[in-house]
Amino acid sequence: MELVVDLEQVTVTLADPGDTGHFAVRVAAPATASPGVEADVHRLGDVLAAAGVGRLGPTGDAFVRPDAVRFHAAGQVDEGWDEQFEAMCRFAVDRGWVDEVDGGIQAHVEWPAPR
Repeated sequence: MELVVDLEQVTVTLADPGDTGHFAVRVAAPATASPGVEADVHRLGDVLAAAGVGRLGPTGDAFVRPDAVRFHAAGQVDEGWDEQFEAMCRFAVDRGWVDEVDGGIQAHVEWPAPR
């Protein structure tokens, strides 16, 4: 599953919520957004915070609130999804991918491919 962030429209959507074996934040727009551009990175952090989804960590990964994932998944997932998501969260805890302070799940940020 991916949280898809549009830095231009200031939106966050959840794509492929049934895939609990993959978890990432993907910057979808603008196509020129880059982790090497400080303004783009700052904008991503602002959009995540404004949407109530999470925050950026110091290494550039995102920390996503589990309740935000559940909110965005509502109406898109089948019965049994909660158990799969809980298993994903436990796996993240076991790997050390959960912030002990706020419970955010660490997610790699995928930026548009350079052109």
